[in-house]
Amino acid sequence: MANFYVFFAAIIWLLSILFVFMYSEAHADRLIQIELLIDDLPPVFEGRTIFFISDIHRRKVTRHLLDKLPAPPDYVVIGGDLTERGVPLFRVRENLRRLTQLAPTYFVWGNHDGDTGKNAIERLLHDCHVTILDNQTAVIQKGGQVINFTGVNDATTRRDRLAEALATRHADAPTLLFSHNPSIKKKLKRSMGLSYAICGHTHGGQINLFGLTIKEKGGVKKLDFGTLIISNGYGTTKLPLRFAAPPDTLYLRLCFA
Repeated sequence: MANFYVFFAAIIWLLSILFVFMYSEAHADRLIQIELLIDDLPPVFEGRTIFFISDIHRRKVTRHLLDKLPAPPDYVVIGGDLTERGVPLFRVRENLRRLTQLAPTYFVWGNHDGDTGKNAIERLLHDCHVTILDNQTAVIQKGGQVINFTGVNDATTRRDRLAEALATRHADAPTLLFSHNPSIKKKLKRSMGLSYAICGHTHGGQINLFGLTIKEKGGVKKLDFGTLIISNGYGTTKLPLRFAAPPDTLYLRLCFA
C-alpha cells in the first residue's frame, strides 16, 4: 500500500510540473522575424515592416512582447480572433490601444470575434482607428508607389469572399493576403499573383503529443500558389495551456527577392 501512495504522489507531482510548464509556455512572449522576399516590390517599400499578431483571445498584449520589437513597425495587422466570448471589452480596448500606438493598424475577422457581438467589436475597432479588411484591399501608398494589403473574412464561418477582396486591388502592385484561417489556401492559385498569404487560427495545434496534432502546425510553407505563413498565434482558447506549440507573433520585413 505504501508503494501505491508513493507512486500516486509521483504521478501528481509530474502532472503538476507538466501543468506549470504548459501554462508557462502558453503565456510566453515570442517574436519571430521573417523576411518577405518580393520580386516586384516597389523600391520605396524596401525594408518596411509589419507586426502581425493573431489569436489574442483572452491574453493581454504585454509590454514585454512589444519591447522585443527590433524597431517600431510601419504597419500592424491583427489576424483575427482579437477576442472571444467572456473577454471584457475594456481588455480588448487596451490591447487595441497598445497596438495602434505602434503604427497604422489593419484587422481581418476571425471565427471568435463575433462571439461577444460583432457590432460592438466593429464600433470598438472604428473608435481605435483600425482599418477593417472585410473582403477588401487596402492600397498602401508611399512616395507615389503602392502595395496591396488584401484581407478576407473568416473561412471558418464561410464569410470569405476571395474574388471580391482581390477585385479591389491596385493593378500591377504586389499583394499580401491576410486571412484568419489558412484553409483559404485551397482557393489560392498562382495566377492570382499573391506574394504571400499570412494566417493564424490553428494555434500550431496548441497541444501536440508525439508530433501529432489535430490542427495544422505553424511555419513558412511553399505551396503551388506561392508562400503561406501560419502563425501559432498569441493566445489560446478553452484551456490556457500549450505543449510543443509555443505562441508567436511575427515581425515581417519587406525585401527585394
